Amino acid sequence: MLNVIFDTDIGDDIDDALALLLALKSPEINVKAVSTVCGDVETRAMLTLRIMEEMGVRDIPVKPGVSKPLLESRPTDKPNQAVALEGWESRLLDRWRSYGMSVADFITSFIEESKGETVIVSVGPLTNIALALASNPWIVDKARLVMMGGCFSRQVAEYNIRRDPEAAGIVFESGIPLTMVGLDVTLKCIMNDKQVEAFKSSKLQEVRFVSKMMDAWMHCTKSRNPILHDPLAVAVSFTESFVTVKPMRISMEVRGEYTRGFTVPVDGAPNANVCVDVKGDAFLDFYMKRVLE
Repeated sequence: MLNVIFDTDIGDDIDDALALLLALKSPEINVKAVSTVCGDVETRAMLTLRIMEEMGVRDIPVKPGVSKPLLESRPTDKPNQAVALEGWESRLLDRWRSYGMSVADFITSFIEESKGETVIVSVGPLTNIALALASNPWIVDKARLVMMGGCFSRQVAEYNIRRDPEAAGIVFESGIPLTMVGLDVTLKCIMNDKQVEAFKSSKLQEVRFVSKMMDAWMHCTKSRNPILHDPLAVAVSFTESFVTVKPMRISMEVRGEYTRGFTVPVDGAPNANVCVDVKGDAFLDFYMKRVLE
């Protein structure tokens, strides 16, 4: 069984919550810890704890991480799905701990104590991961990283990379074994109306709560069909049966006025295994069966 550290910006796009469900319901992995990143990290941690509460999971540490990118200063907005907490913040305070350490040391501590393989699954900006690697570079020999972010076949700056390109650059140049699950692949994993209805009609408590989060996301974004960006990254952490992967060297564009945040394939020794295709329908079927069972 793989030990997983889950790093997330849960609370904006619904796919983070959908990914957390998959991680907690997958027997192939053991979620050891969760860290939150970007913006209102405390509310993101509360949403994580709330989902776990519905599943009766009370032994996984959750740590609010870094709220701002390494170099830029951005406003801290409350995640749109915070409304789903419905006053639960005070009821979750007994599970709230500062852990008395930085998020970098928090992440590193679980890698250091792990007796098996550790996988960091990052589904938000890479700020927390970059800080962990910068302060404890030895972890490149003890863990691997699966990240949702980037885009190799389109000229676009994907959100997670664009939010902190400098952090992404540190991660890609660190030497950590890395699998990139990019936007061009995840866009092939869109829940259809029937799947959305099946999800929202589930009687499982944890799914019902995530459905409330989904309602908030739908209201805020006027979207209807979630794209399973982050759940695909979770799945790739324990199986590559749904994806085609190619080794590439990826460089981070951090200076361009119009291209900042681009992930650019360049010549040289590979530093990432890049997902280049996905069996979208097969993955969606797998996801629905796994989280609704």
